[in-house]
Amino acid sequence: MQTTRARRLWLVGICSALLAGCAGTPPAPKFSHSMVSDSRVAAPDTAEVTIELAEHIEVLPSDRDRVAQKIKARIDARKLTNAASTEPRSFQVVLRVTRYEKGNRFARAMLAGLGQIHLEGTISVYQMPGHTLLEEFDMQKTFAWGGVYGASTSMEEIEDTFADGVAATVTGQDHPVPKAKS
Repeated sequence: MQTTRARRLWLVGICSALLAGCAGTPPAPKFSHSMVSDSRVAAPDTAEVTIELAEHIEVLPSDRDRVAQKIKARIDARKLTNAASTEPRSFQVVLRVTRYEKGNRFARAMLAGLGQIHLEGTISVYQMPGHTLLEEFDMQKTFAWGGVYGASTSMEEIEDTFADGVAATVTGQDHPVPKAKS
């Protein structure tokens, strides 16, 4: 009896640990225009983040500002590990949101797959002041777990991991970056 209970608790702990990785795992980019390694955002560079919405998307201005601030903060934190080889540069990171759905906590609590959270968009990185396109990629984050874990996960947490995925991509930290052309 005691052994069975201990096994159940162990199993619940393992399942909780495995599930915790889903909401916190940054999404992977799908490139349409890859950045060369010499162009990635580095320590002395500045990056301005702008949010645009696709025509059918409705997002409150406060939500747009929050997402932009999160992306900028993550870029600023990650760029510190990139050494600069040139003068400080200025970048504009534009997120064009194509899907923004907060989902429904109650529906997620009832059954996995219901009440899903979605955040998707196309990210374009421009070098300023010339507005030269350096990189463009699509990124999407979907959360669909159910139960207590699903009910306790918020859109703000998904925004955090989405922002980290964008920052990792523009700083070249989580995927191979093509070498500069000679």
